[in-house]
Amino acid sequence: MDIIFIHQYVPDDAPLDEKDVLEQRDELAEIFIQMGYTVGSRAIQSHLDLLSLQELSRSSCIVFNLCESLFGRDDLMFLAPFMLEQYGIPFTGSGSHAIALSCHKLESKKLMMQHNIPTPAYITGDSEYHETLNGTYIIKPYNTHASINITQDSIVQIQSRSDFNVLKEKLMASPNLFAEEYIDGRELNISLLLTDDGVQILPHAEIHFDNYPPDKYKIVDYEAKWIHNSFAYENTNRSFSFTEEDRPMLHEIDRISLQLWDIFKLNGYARIDFRVKDKEVYVLEVNANPCISIYSGFMAAVEEYGLTFAQALDIIIKHPVIPKKHLCEADEACN
Repeated sequence: MDIIFIHQYVPDDAPLDEKDVLEQRDELAEIFIQMGYTVGSRAIQSHLDLLSLQELSRSSCIVFNLCESLFGRDDLMFLAPFMLEQYGIPFTGSGSHAIALSCHKLESKKLMMQHNIPTPAYITGDSEYHETLNGTYIIKPYNTHASINITQDSIVQIQSRSDFNVLKEKLMASPNLFAEEYIDGRELNISLLLTDDGVQILPHAEIHFDNYPPDKYKIVDYEAKWIHNSFAYENTNRSFSFTEEDRPMLHEIDRISLQLWDIFKLNGYARIDFRVKDKEVYVLEVNANPCISIYSGFMAAVEEYGLTFAQALDIIIKHPVIPKKHLCEADEACN
C-alpha cells in the first residue's frame, strides 16, 4: 500500500508557520519509508489539484492528510478531505465536517456551549455591552490556527462601555476577529489517538511560562510557537509532570476531552487545548488536524505514552476515514 501525502502549496517565500507542513511531510515520509512503504505527495495549489485527487481512487493507497490551509485560508482546509470523501478515498485524521467545525472557533464555541462544556466568554462585532463582559480579552482570528497574528498586543482590557465600544469598532472593521476572555491560569494540551482499543488520551501536557515577568501575559502567541531564540519561544516549556492534587482536574479534562471527541466527530488523532483557573476548566479550542511533526506537542505525548513515531503512524493509518462511497464499492467488489 502506498502512502500519499497531501498538503497545501507552499511558496518559497512563505513564513515559518506555512513551511512547517513541508517539514512534517519529509519527517513522516522518512519514517514510512523505513517502515517499508512507498510514499508520494501532492501539493494542492488550485481547484484543479483538488479535482485531480480522483486519480487516487484507482490505486490502493491511503492519503495522509496534512492540509493546514488551502488557497491562503485555514478555514478552507476542509475542502481536501471533503473531495476525498466524494471520491471514496480513505484518508487519515478527521473528516471534513470535523475539520471545518474546528477551524471556526465561534461555531466551535457555540457547539460547546450547547453541550454545557465550559469555554471562555467572547465578544464579536455583534455583541452588546453588559457589565458582566468587563475583563481581560485576547483578540484573535476565528478562522486560523498556529497563533497567527496573536501577540502580546492582542490583549485588551474592558472596564467600561467606552472600552467595549472601542473594541467593538475594531471587531466590526475586521470581521474575521473576535475577542476571547483571557483566562489567567494554567494551560494544558491534550492529545488523543484512536486505537484498536478505542480513543486513548495520551499523557497530559502542561505549558510552563518560565521566567515571564509580571507585565507579560502568559499566552502561546506567534512568537512562542515560531520565532526561534525569542524570549517566548525559549521560555514556554512543556511538562508531563503533575501532582496528586491535580488528579481531579485531570479527570475532568479527560471527561471533557472524550465528550468533545464524540461531539465533534473526531477521528484518528486530535488535540484539545485547555485553560484552568481556580480549579475551573475551560476549553480554548479543538484541533482536528494538529501538527504531528517529530518535534510537535502531539508526538511528544506519543513518546511519553511509550510509543515510537513509527508505532504511532502505524496506528494512525490503520484508523482512517473510510468514506461511504469507498465502502459501497468495496461491498460490490466482494459480491
